[in-house]
Amino acid sequence: MHFFRSLLVVLLTAGTLFAQSSVEEFKLGGTARILDEDCIRLTPDVQFASGSAWYEKPIDLSQSFELTVCLVFGKRDELGADGIGFVFHPVMRTGYRGEGMGFAGLYPSLGIEFDTYQNYHLADPPNDHVAISVNGQPHHYASVDGPNELPNLEDGQKHLLWIYWNPIEKQLQVHLDGKQVANLNEDIVEDVFRGNPTVFWGVTAATGRKMNYHDICIKKLVFAQAEVPD
Repeated sequence: MHFFRSLLVVLLTAGTLFAQSSVEEFKLGGTARILDEDCIRLTPDVQFASGSAWYEKPIDLSQSFELTVCLVFGKRDELGADGIGFVFHPVMRTGYRGEGMGFAGLYPSLGIEFDTYQNYHLADPPNDHVAISVNGQPHHYASVDGPNELPNLEDGQKHLLWIYWNPIEKQLQVHLDGKQVANLNEDIVEDVFRGNPTVFWGVTAATGRKMNYHDICIKKLVFAQAEVPD
């Protein structure tokens, strides 16, 4: 039973499978803190907080990548903000937080945002939503998918997220609570990362005048580990 509660990471490297059960292989920034063997709290329920967690092993996007996590967006609805963003970037560097969702200003990059606050000047819809954006542009005129509206996320519950990259079909799928909420059919290695398949992934969250705690609980990672030149 303990095995299924622990963090499971599978590395597909030279045909060999490896597993680990520690969130300590994430590089934490800002307000991010480890809660337990599975979970990281990115922000506490306070104003003007920001936190990030980067997985320290690079991934190879020329092979498939699968991420299964649970997200918690706090309990404040009308008074809550801002959400959680996933960032893919060739180096472990976080972009502008807050409305930038941790990927704003990063080039080249791919960001998947779960936004719980409406920023009118970014063309946000009134409800919680998800969008995929590239090259650090948070305004939805630059979104390559979305914004797609979601049910209320700020309910204090864990929301199961599954992200899958298929390099053969050139398809990135995003499922939340068992439903597909975003999809991108594009050669992201060539079109976004200029032919470089080696990237890091991280997750970030932020609050402003409105606030919420934001948690991520890692369930399963399946990927091919890439080599980074010294």
